[in-house]
Amino acid sequence: MLPMHHRTVCKLFPILSFLILWVQLWIPQGSFAQSRLPNVSQEMERSDFWIKKIRDPERLILSAGEIREMNERNLNNQNLYLFNVKEQKPSLTRDEMLALFKEDWEGFARPEGTRYGRNGKPLTLSFWNDLDQKLNKESVSENHPLHFGLVVKRTDIRVFPTHDACKVVPDEEGFDVFQHSTISPGSLVGVYHSTKDGLWTYVQTHFVRGWIRSKDLAIARDKREALDYDALDQRLVATGSVVKVFADPAGRELAFCAQMGTSFPWGVSPDTTAKYYVVKIPTRETDGRLAFRMGYVSKSEDVHPDFLPFNQQNVARQAFKMLHEPYGWGETDEGRDCSRFIMDLFASFGIVMPRNSKYQAMIGEDLGAKETMRTGEKRRILDQATPLTTLLRLPGHIMLYLGKHGGRYYAIHSLWSIQKTDPSGLVLSKIGRVVVSDLSLGESAPNGSLLERLSDIRSIPGRARLP
Repeated sequence: MLPMHHRTVCKLFPILSFLILWVQLWIPQGSFAQSRLPNVSQEMERSDFWIKKIRDPERLILSAGEIREMNERNLNNQNLYLFNVKEQKPSLTRDEMLALFKEDWEGFARPEGTRYGRNGKPLTLSFWNDLDQKLNKESVSENHPLHFGLVVKRTDIRVFPTHDACKVVPDEEGFDVFQHSTISPGSLVGVYHSTKDGLWTYVQTHFVRGWIRSKDLAIARDKREALDYDALDQRLVATGSVVKVFADPAGRELAFCAQMGTSFPWGVSPDTTAKYYVVKIPTRETDGRLAFRMGYVSKSEDVHPDFLPFNQQNVARQAFKMLHEPYGWGETDEGRDCSRFIMDLFASFGIVMPRNSKYQAMIGEDLGAKETMRTGEKRRILDQATPLTTLLRLPGHIMLYLGKHGGRYYAIHSLWSIQKTDPSGLVLSKIGRVVVSDLSLGESAPNGSLLERLSDIRSIPGRARLP
């Protein structure tokens, strides 16, 4: 079976394009709104405020073993568009490889000239022809061998092998739709193909397929070399929003930065006076092959030996570490969009999440919400939902439910903008960061409030496991 797990992104592209266009047309020029949002106090922007509302917030929701079992089920659930890289086939036929290229092209390419580059000018037919040539389709063999590799530094994963931007509107703030996401250092990937010049490599991660810079990838000599590294159980986990990993114990040479939820194999050092942890990190040899070296993480960094226990207190603390950090479509400019916020948050506990918000809202138990449901019915569901383990989704956006306070329902999420009305009419206020907000946000706009637009309320792992 072809690993076409990101087909949904392609299917959703026309909808995403319309939403981006709507945003760009209505955003007034100016700076991002930096103050707290309406109905949010200073205390409510602290994790302890929400933790104190919970009975037994340290109660374990899922054990490490149960999380591993859940991950295996989800990675093999085709409806979630995840991919079990460990189970990658040794080869694909030429037709299967070309089908992957075709899927990407049909989902994202617009040769008719309705997309724009960084300079605001329409992308020409010549641009699309050159891009098609970069795919190096002529070198795909009839029985195309696949390989395994490890990412050696945080890197962008792109729809096509290019740094050129593709925007829906000719605006410098327009989202680059060629940007899928970023891949964390140490990530296991399936290696499919490369450009003729060798600068780009086509890879499969557990949540998306696309092109990364070859210099950020090391290819394993054999399957076990990469899989054994990925399978090592004793891991040091980045529990801060971003953690520095150095190439030397003195901390003078930065190897890379790792974002929340990234983990590395490590061993307990016999030197208890050492001021750093020693981890095993992948590196790329001059021929592109995989090797390993030691990395060093200061003990003053926000890290944890093994994944965090999955309880409500820890979820709250992890979520609020990202408060006020910038929104970044596909993690551009070192930010996080709404679904990457959720993905990194749950990675702290070793929980694998899909990249797309629609499929994140398929994890766990459906509590019965529908977009067409009356607001009162959604309120009744939220009254029974468990804070900090419940995901709230509306089309194109996802949030973590914090709980109820003063008769209002609250969430924490990475928010680009929100519609509102003022004396001048309808405007779209740019937020552009991780915020706490109540679900009445946007109630004065034609589209309605966040609460009115909710389409999914989902409990992880399910109400049966929660108090």
